[in-house]
Amino acid sequence: MKKLTILFLAIGLIAMAATTLSLTSANNGKKMEVQHKKYKACIKACKKSIKSCNQCESMCAKEKDPKMDLCIQLCKECVSSCEKAIKSMRENSANVKSDCIACANACDKCVVECKKFTSESCKKCVTDCSKTAELCREMSK
Repeated sequence: MKKLTILFLAIGLIAMAATTLSLTSANNGKKMEVQHKKYKACIKACKKSIKSCNQCESMCAKEKDPKMDLCIQLCKECVSSCEKAIKSMRENSANVKSDCIACANACDKCVVECKKFTSESCKKCVTDCSKTAELCREMSK
């Protein structure tokens, strides 16, 4: 009889622990969802900039024009900065503000350089990076 009582007690404790864990996980999920909504537009803009910068970098590299070397470099830096900002936003890192400011600055530099060229990929990069810089500055407030 003691074994049966201990068994039921153990099952009850396990059930309580599982319920508590599942409620905690659900609450953390809601918190992450709320945070994600806060960052959603900025993350989306960063992803667009990454895609545009990669395409611009690829196009500029194909041209093999030394005048485009800085554009290639700044696109690479912008991609790295956007990736870091996305990671910070997804993790709701303590560094979100500084990472978003750094991303905005990298995007600004990329925009200035890409404006010097007339290719469609450079124009797209200017548009996307300008939007990302704007949204990242909003995240840093």
